[in-house]
Amino acid sequence: MKVLFVSPEVGPIVRAGGLGDVVGALPLALHEIGVDVRVICPLHRECKELPAQTLPTKFKLKYGSRTYESKIKETRLGESSIPVYLLENDILFDRPGIYADESGDYQDNPIRCFALCQSALLIEKITGWSPDIFHAHDWMAASLPAYLNFKNSRLKKINQARSVLTIHNLEHQGSFHKETFKLSGLPSLYSGIDGFDHFQSMNLLKGGIQHANKITTVSPTYADEIKTEHYGHGLETCLQYRAADLIGILNGIDQKSWNPMTDQALNNFISPSEPDNGKRENKISLLKEMKLPYDEKTPLFGVVSRLYHQKGLDLLADVIPSLASGSNAQFILLGSGCKEEEELFVKLEKRFPSCISTFIGFDDGLARRIFAGSDFFIMPSRFEPCGLAQQYAMAYGSIPIGRKTGGLADTIRDLKGENKNPNGFLFEDASSNALLEVIHRAIELYQDQSLFKKTRKNSLHSHCSWDLAAKHYEDVYKWALKY
Repeated sequence: MKVLFVSPEVGPIVRAGGLGDVVGALPLALHEIGVDVRVICPLHRECKELPAQTLPTKFKLKYGSRTYESKIKETRLGESSIPVYLLENDILFDRPGIYADESGDYQDNPIRCFALCQSALLIEKITGWSPDIFHAHDWMAASLPAYLNFKNSRLKKINQARSVLTIHNLEHQGSFHKETFKLSGLPSLYSGIDGFDHFQSMNLLKGGIQHANKITTVSPTYADEIKTEHYGHGLETCLQYRAADLIGILNGIDQKSWNPMTDQALNNFISPSEPDNGKRENKISLLKEMKLPYDEKTPLFGVVSRLYHQKGLDLLADVIPSLASGSNAQFILLGSGCKEEEELFVKLEKRFPSCISTFIGFDDGLARRIFAGSDFFIMPSRFEPCGLAQQYAMAYGSIPIGRKTGGLADTIRDLKGENKNPNGFLFEDASSNALLEVIHRAIELYQDQSLFKKTRKNSLHSHCSWDLAAKHYEDVYKWALKY
């Protein structure tokens, strides 16, 4: 089976977040089970110095009155043999950011999306290799199924390629002025309510949902949630219509990279079978690094997150004052995003310097040390399609605390109830009171060291592997080919 991933980012070559991590990791796992998988991605500015071979075929893409001369460079995914095709067009992609710069989203993002998708369909002409499945990722690649259907309708071949669309975060849809559709080159019948039209706008993700042969998202619970008004971001009716072709598959983590027994960013390695000493030493060194006092009776709660409304960290900010004054707890936060939330946590650090330490920004090494050194890891997300941070935390022996939504609900087994091998805490309501209550439950667990250590061991063996996810995706590809 031959599969082409179509994505605006692919780690470690170029990434902005979790999407890049997935597109960088899943092909490796698919390759291991015998899938001939390749990736196409724009040649963004930050990867222009990457060693790559320029392929001989040049091609032109026309949008409106402007023609864009383009070519493909070929490199490899990490140390693997998997080809990555980089779409080189400096006018469209040689920019400071993948989607936006400091002034906001790029105004020509629709054309950049069309260019990526149409270039993917030229891959046989350029390389001589023809995929059975085009696997499009998120809104920037979501118009590809429509282009493929249009191509298939004209060619009328018996054995035509099929499309799979993965929704990584439904909040990001690629919505633009309806007149923009005319630049796509797609037939006008695709612009209507059964295609890209969404409340008199052109919605790229909606068009992808309507045209893809099969649709996946990044956890089973999220697949159910997005069919509801609360989580559907206006596309719930469309997703209900395609429910029979929609499935949720949990993302895994790269177990080679996220291995506490070999991670060079840690001060001490952690053995999943005997974690006590490694966890203790990492906690002591982390507290020292973040200028917090060490007390073996005080649990440490870690946070590694973007700071914006979805992540629910404002709820944590609300409860820290009462925890700092009334309970025995410490907090370390690493993150950036909303300036208002950044300032909120900086002020809390100044107010409670022995209770909370913050690092505004991102530091991969520090993130890993927080996973390794914290006793608990907090993710109070209002919604969370999959979540990788709780899986990283579990792999490093930090017990997760998450709201019961999306991938958090699928990966965390609460100590309450009859869950087999419970590995953390879940709470229902996106409220400060609910979060405060579950943190108090965690503090109580910490006082019972026997049960705490048992739960921590469960957590250490709870993260998901890409091997299992790859087998599920292979099944989806076979399913799509029967379409």
